[in-house]
Amino acid sequence: MTIQELREKRAKAWDEARNFLDSKRNDSGLLSEEDSKTYDAMEAQIVAYGKEIDRLERQEKLNVEMNAPTSMPIVSAPGGHSTESEKSGRASAEYNKAFWNNVRNRNWVDVRNDLQIGEDSEGGYLCPDEFVRL
Repeated sequence: MTIQELREKRAKAWDEARNFLDSKRNDSGLLSEEDSKTYDAMEAQIVAYGKEIDRLERQEKLNVEMNAPTSMPIVSAPGGHSTESEKSGRASAEYNKAFWNNVRNRNWVDVRNDLQIGEDSEGGYLCPDEFVRL
C-alpha cells in the first residue's frame, strides 16, 4: 500500500469519525458509553494510519540514503582537470584574453568611436551619455 493511499484512507476515516461524533451526540453534547467506545476505536484506527504513514516515510528516506553513492566516480582523465571552477562572463579566461589583446592593439579607440557614430534609432540611445561626450 502506498503512502498516498494510506493518507486517503486516514482522511476518509477521519471524515467518518467526525460525522459519527456529530450524529451521535445527545442533547447535552455528550456521547453514550457505547458510542464513546466506537469513536475511540475509530480514533485509534486514524492514529494507526498516521503511524504507518510515518513509518513508510522513514523507510523511504532510509532507502534513498542507503542507495546513494558512497563516493564520486572518476569522469575525466587523471591529471586533466583544473582545480579552478570554470568562470563565465567578464571573469572568464576568454574575456580576459580578448580584453588585453584589444588594449595591446589599441582597438579601444575604435570601439569608442563606434559609439559616437549613427542616430539614436541605430543604437546610439543604448549608450550612456558619458561615452558620447568623450
